Amino acid sequence: MTETETSLLSPPSEKTSTVPLSSAIRNTPIHPDLPEIQVPGGSLATHNYHPATCQPIDFERLHADLKQLAHEFPTQEAALKAQQQAAEEVRTLIQEAEKKREQVQKSIDKKVKERDTEMKILSKYQEVKASDIPA
Repeated sequence: MTETETSLLSPPSEKTSTVPLSSAIRNTPIHPDLPEIQVPGGSLATHNYHPATCQPIDFERLHADLKQLAHEFPTQEAALKAQQQAAEEVRTLIQEAEKKREQVQKSIDKKVKERDTEMKILSKYQEVKASDIPA
């Protein structure tokens, strides 16, 4: 068993950090509607992993939350509808984050191009200036 697998089997701590979506331990989609969000494959079902930390969920600790959700969504249809709505919201948030990342990358690329252009102009200026100085 690897160190990663061992850490996944330990109970989640309060200070557990988020595992990046591109991490190698993420290899199984958490839900068919969200194939871009993956959790570790293994002995537990995908819905038994926390989607951000990839740690097994302690359902005893979350019992009160589950009771509340069961009260809010009493039928399977209501729960499925809420699940699909939550999946859409997550997908939207992921797309917005990706757009923001692309915008930042474009801005960085533009600044790099400007800097390169300025460096070319400076080097040509220095060449001309150096050739004007009598030896």
